[in-house]
Amino acid sequence: MSGCGSCSSCGAGDKTREYRNSDGKPAIKCTLCGKEITFDKLPGNRRVTCPECGTDIEVIPLLLN
Repeated sequence: MSGCGSCSSCGAGDKTREYRNSDGKPAIKCTLCGKEITFDKLPGNRRVTCPECGTDIEVIPLLLN
């Protein structure tokens, strides 16, 4: 995934909301493959890359939901 934004198949414009999973950890669902991605702390740029498919996802923090 290049993330160039020139077509709809890459994840350049994908956004999803942060939530707490069943273990109480911050998590998101990949907008392309649906894999749950957990993290200890949201990166400063609010972007996470899916380890399964490589989609670049902008996270809407829990406090802004």
